[in-house]
Amino acid sequence: MVVKTTAKLKSVLDNEKLDSQLFCNLFKKWKLSKDEHGCYHFGKDSAYVTPLINGNKYILRHVHLVPVLDLTQLSLWQKIWRFKGRKTSDRVLIYVKDKKGNFLLIYILSEPDAHEVARMKTQQHREIMEGFAAVAEAFIDYGSIIA
Repeated sequence: MVVKTTAKLKSVLDNEKLDSQLFCNLFKKWKLSKDEHGCYHFGKDSAYVTPLINGNKYILRHVHLVPVLDLTQLSLWQKIWRFKGRKTSDRVLIYVKDKKGNFLLIYILSEPDAHEVARMKTQQHREIMEGFAAVAEAFIDYGSIIA
């Protein structure tokens, strides 16, 4: 299993003073554990119905991340972590898995708008999500990282 990032995500991680390779390693360890509770930093993991990738639903995925702006949500995340509950937030990592089992970490949608963007109710939000879908499709089809 290889875990790669887009240049855009690397930039986000750099801005948050996070090491992109460490982030990839944490993601890989979490995925290999096959346990939602296997890592403090990652929470509920699920797929989007839309946008479609190569005409298919549930290809573009997201995993909830530790909240960093909402201190109430951070406190709740920490409590849920202690009791092995389902950690959720309004901060998500968008990613995709190719047919070989490799992952591309595409982008982090930050608080407080991550779920609003994913609903694609505005033209801007549709364009953002369709952009993620195009990145995912290029990775799945050609192994290319276009963002």
